[in-house]
Amino acid sequence: MATAFNSFLSRRVAELSQGAVAAVVMRLSLKYVKASLVYLAVGASLLLLTFSHVITFDLTGFYFMQLYGFVAMMIFGLSYLFVPSFAHAFLHSIRLARLQFWLMNIGVVGMATVFSGLMPYNPNMRYVTVVLLLVLVFAVYVHVYNLWTTMRAWKMSPGEKLAREQQTSPLRN
Repeated sequence: MATAFNSFLSRRVAELSQGAVAAVVMRLSLKYVKASLVYLAVGASLLLLTFSHVITFDLTGFYFMQLYGFVAMMIFGLSYLFVPSFAHAFLHSIRLARLQFWLMNIGVVGMATVFSGLMPYNPNMRYVTVVLLLVLVFAVYVHVYNLWTTMRAWKMSPGEKLAREQQTSPLRN
């Protein structure tokens, strides 16, 4: 009786912890998606203000904001949500995903500001630009590492075993 109860209790604790981890990953993914939507709205507003000649905003800054702010952040947020479920695994590191979120935001805002044309020209800005680009590239590498390590858990997972069984069995109509 005690063994059955302990087995039930350990399964229940595992289920609850999986639910808690999934909730944290979901919240983190939503942060990425919300940030991407903010970049989309800000970019659209800046485009409107630029073409109505209210402000002068260089389109290079707009492109950085839309490419890295909207598109990349949306992809990162959705991939943090979907890849672990496809791999039948937990996200390798929530801490790395959070670090990447802040690095991406620093890089996007910095690059959009540097290339906006709103700041006076300064020859030393090229060093700031290189540092901001390094921040963006490092954030992308963090993302790749985090998801690649997560996908390695696919090996010997129940999903991988089922896929292997389906591959070797004859097709059924």
